[in-house]
Amino acid sequence: MVVGTSAAYAPFEYHEAGKLAGFDIDMGEEIARRMGVKIQWVEIDFKGIIAALRSKRVDLLITALTKTPERAQQIAFSMPYYNAGIGAAMKVGQPIAKPADLDGKIVGVQIGTSGERFVRDQVKGVKEVKSYDTILLALKDLEIGRVEAVVNPLPSIKYNMKGLKGLKVTGVWVDSDVGINTRKEDTALMAEINKQLADLKKEGFLDKLDKKWF
Repeated sequence: MVVGTSAAYAPFEYHEAGKLAGFDIDMGEEIARRMGVKIQWVEIDFKGIIAALRSKRVDLLITALTKTPERAQQIAFSMPYYNAGIGAAMKVGQPIAKPADLDGKIVGVQIGTSGERFVRDQVKGVKEVKSYDTILLALKDLEIGRVEAVVNPLPSIKYNMKGLKGLKVTGVWVDSDVGINTRKEDTALMAEINKQLADLKKEGFLDKLDKKWF
């Protein structure tokens, strides 16, 4: 089974010690094992990954691809296996649970992310928006008190919080489901992928991966 991945979205898929690693890699290998096949991973630049699937360069995509109406017109999406939605990090004890709680706060965001767009376009009353080149820099400033919250997709927040002290996260404020992708005509393959994902969820395998990688 030839599987395309961008290998550039830690901790879903990235390089570690010269090898592919991450949530998606572990999940994909387990699905393949249960199907009785082996995976040949193909790394593809993200901007060309949908075209690679549609042109039959690969059989499917496992690359934490967010479902949007535009993408769903081109390729098929499995049942969601992760909610990569937007939320916030704050210091333990800080009463932030919903976007309205950012009123009067200094908020950190990563430049060019959906988190930045969400804060600037949809959150009213923020005292100041501080922009950072990386989410890690924003979280470090949160740790030392230069900002009062950091808004970003939660998987990236949780991954980059490792090693920082005294921080916690909200729940998801804006849903953003990710799925495995096949070509629209490959209905039998998608049915098998959905069966395997349902089993992984039911058995707690995906929860174990969440704890391992996030």
